[in-house]
This record gives sequence, structure tokens and C-alpha cells, in this order.
Amino acid sequence: MRARFFACVALALVCSGVVLSPRIDALADASFAWHMMQHLVLLLVVPFLLLAAEPFRMFAAIAGKDATARFVRATRPLHVVAHPVVAMSVFVGTLWITHFSGVYNFALDHEWAHVCEHAWYLSAGLLFWAPVLAPPPLHPLPFPARVAYLLFALPQGGLLALVLGTTRRVLYPHYAAYPNALADQGNAAAVMWIGGGMLIFSAFLSTLGAWALRESAAQRDPVPGGIS
Repeated sequence: MRARFFACVALALVCSGVVLSPRIDALADASFAWHMMQHLVLLLVVPFLLLAAEPFRMFAAIAGKDATARFVRATRPLHVVAHPVVAMSVFVGTLWITHFSGVYNFALDHEWAHVCEHAWYLSAGLLFWAPVLAPPPLHPLPFPARVAYLLFALPQGGLLALVLGTTRRVLYPHYAAYPNALADQGNAAAVMWIGGGMLIFSAFLSTLGAWALRESAAQRDPVPGGIS
């Protein structure tokens, strides 16, 4: 448990440190494509690693049974935000609201807003992965529901990328000042389409694989006491 926790948290910190480093920040300030890569890591990679670390198990081991039980009771009403419909709504809303409102350009021109935007992406990513990974104390969804959830998520980034890539004008004034801004916008669409799609598709295939393994194990090891 501890090895998994520290490995996942360390990798999450490394990924965060790299994409938020001054060098990448400078590239993201001048290139929409680099900025898209930065946001994808904060939205899909870092949250996945943090939830995969199962921090609740570490908390429970340190806090003890009584404190853990009180924590579970106190936070149970918050489990509603991890409901698939809520989580998916936040995920899809985040993609479209941040890219097709004044939020994106405002964040580029105001450092404090940029920090808030990154926190928004990280929070939306944690909610997005919660129904899939179901870290304790959440109860895991049935595999068919997880597969359907990821199947619905697959085209969401692609639809956004399609709009970004087919628009014949630069959407964000901040980037219009840089050369080849329209081509860069097309590259950002490709990053969203390919990068984001591959990450979610990998989770989709992994979930299908885990489901198949469970079914195979159930067939090999029937319920004790059953008719042989």
C-alpha cells in the first residue's frame, strides 16, 4: 500500500513540476499547443495518479479506526459529486466553458486567474476519474457502468478539437500576436484530439481488460457451496 501511494504521488508531483516549470510556462504563454498539453496533464494525468494512490487508505492507516469512521460519516454527503452524471457534467462543462468563453484569454493575461484555472482543471480531473477508479471510501461502479461512462467521455475532447481545428480565425487575442497563430491553434486541436483521446481510450481498454479478468476469475472459481 505504502509503495503504491508514494510511487503514484511522486509521479504526480513530477508531472506537475514539469508542466508548471518556468520553461513550459513560457512555451505555453507563446503557444496554444503547448498550453493545451499543459492542461491535458493537469486535467487527466495528475488527477489519475493522485486517485490511483488511494490516499484514503494511507489516511486510515495513520488516523486509526475511530477518526476514519468519523471522517467517512462527515464526508458521505460529498459523495454525490462523484456520481457519474455530476462528474461527467463538470468534465464536459469545464472543456467547453474554459475554451469558449472569456475565461481562457483572461487567464492568459492575469497570473492569479491562470492559477485558478489550473486548480479548476485539476479539480475537474479528480471528479472525472472518481467514478472510474472509485478510490476508497467510494464504492466502485459496476464494470458495465464504468465502460459506458468512458465510452461517453471518448468523443468529448474530439468534438472540442474539431471546433478548434476547423475555425478559420484565431480564437484567443493573446495568441494572435504570435506568428502562425492559426496553425498553432490547429496543433492545439490535434493535441486535444490525439493526446486526450489516447489517455481516455487507454483507460477504456484497461477497464474492459479488468472486467474480462474478473469474469474469467469468476468462472474459474465458482461461489463456494454452489452446485458443481
